[in-house]
Amino acid sequence: MPAAPRSQFVTITAWLSLALALVGVLTGLLQWAMFAASPADQGLLDALTAGGSGVALPPSLLWMFDHLGLLLLASLLSSVLLAVASWGLLQRREWGRFGFIVLLAGGALLTLAGAFAFDRLLADLNARAGLDPASVDPLLANLQAAMRMAMYAAALLVGILHGAIVWKLCTPAVRAEFR
Repeated sequence: MPAAPRSQFVTITAWLSLALALVGVLTGLLQWAMFAASPADQGLLDALTAGGSGVALPPSLLWMFDHLGLLLLASLLSSVLLAVASWGLLQRREWGRFGFIVLLAGGALLTLAGAFAFDRLLADLNARAGLDPASVDPLLANLQAAMRMAMYAAALLVGILHGAIVWKLCTPAVRAEFR
């Protein structure tokens, strides 16, 4: 049985994703090296924890500071996984297609979860400061509202784009390219 013709969609998607993944790996390694080489600034951490600005930081933000190394490692690992899946996609391996689909779906869900988490963080910071942005400056309230709207719109667009790519990768013509 002759091999199915290779679609440009898969080839371009795989090359772009592989390039982005390799950039992610390189920046992840650089971030990890900078993190490992930086001494812990206990004064800064104490000021952040104690609320040196007069506002104690939310526990979620403090958790991020405490687990920064783990978060950097997770980011680096996700870039490595994307590179491997992209290579498998380029080579027309079924495991590459499946892995790529899983990473796209996970990325869309994480983007939406990140938007909700950031929205919650802003609300928590305002509440801890006893601050109603509109009472300080209507422009600040409008800026926060615009930022929220842009954040949710971007998360929605990422979800739509990832969904469209997943749909295309699941069509019979594209699936026929993989072994």
